[in-house]
Amino acid sequence: MSKLTIPVFTLILFSMFSSVFYISAKQKQQDVVKLRINEIEKQVALDLPLLDLSNKLLKHVGNKEAIDDYIKKLNGLLPNNNVTLKNITPASESTVKLALDESVSYLRANNGHVLLIFNTQNKVTTVRHFIVFTILFVLSICLSMWLKLILVQSSHNTKHPNLSNDAFEHAPLSLIIDLNSKTLSSSYAIDLQTSLANKPLCFYLALVEFCERHSDSVLNQNKNVPDELVELANKYFHRLVELGHTVRKRPNFNSSLEKTLSEIRAALDEVLNDYPDQKDIYYPPKAYGEGSRSRLHSYGLVNIDKGHIEIIGK
Repeated sequence: MSKLTIPVFTLILFSMFSSVFYISAKQKQQDVVKLRINEIEKQVALDLPLLDLSNKLLKHVGNKEAIDDYIKKLNGLLPNNNVTLKNITPASESTVKLALDESVSYLRANNGHVLLIFNTQNKVTTVRHFIVFTILFVLSICLSMWLKLILVQSSHNTKHPNLSNDAFEHAPLSLIIDLNSKTLSSSYAIDLQTSLANKPLCFYLALVEFCERHSDSVLNQNKNVPDELVELANKYFHRLVELGHTVRKRPNFNSSLEKTLSEIRAALDEVLNDYPDQKDIYYPPKAYGEGSRSRLHSYGLVNIDKGHIEIIGK
């Protein structure tokens, strides 16, 4: 990202904040000016019969000094640096020429209209406003740095959105078996964990280890489980006892073999559901068709040497 990112963001944000503040302050100041003018108009209207104004029709000169003294006192009673009454004069005797910082209003009197000329100074850049602008500038810098951080992070994620997926595609799937939690998961979806009961968990671990040693063995459901496989299953069951998962006697791994295999397959179905091409490696084959439970069918893991199994807590 360009080095000008923070300055540009800061300038944009500061311009936005300053504009909003300036417009708000200007509007508030105008409202205050209008309020002060209304107050002065009301007071002058009450005092108008007592003022010695000139009258051209009656050829009355009036008392200019008294009028100036009244204006001075009135400005003192209604102090406001932004609004001061400058002059009171009959409308018929005055040609109004206003400066940039002046405004005029009219009052109705018995013998015509009276002009009230005000001096209005709209100062936005006061000390208080300067402090506010400074705070807005600092806030703009902080926000621009925060926005840059977000954009950098977003850009990084955009450039590498499929890093993990690419890694999964190139790295082989690993079946993760955690003895501490008695769960199965895969390296492609570690958070997707499936629980397995003690007997099928121990039997599957033993089956994996047995088939890695004897890849050509035929394991038929109509025959007893090989002694070596049973010993391996007992070894893993003893480990579960050590981990505190059970205090029961070790199960008979020769009994209910079909149920045990079904539970194993169900757990693997959940873990490998999105990766069907991996099932042949880790999945105990099912028996299909008539006579499928004959000695021709084996539940052995013939392709287990192609797989990757990680056992946690072994």
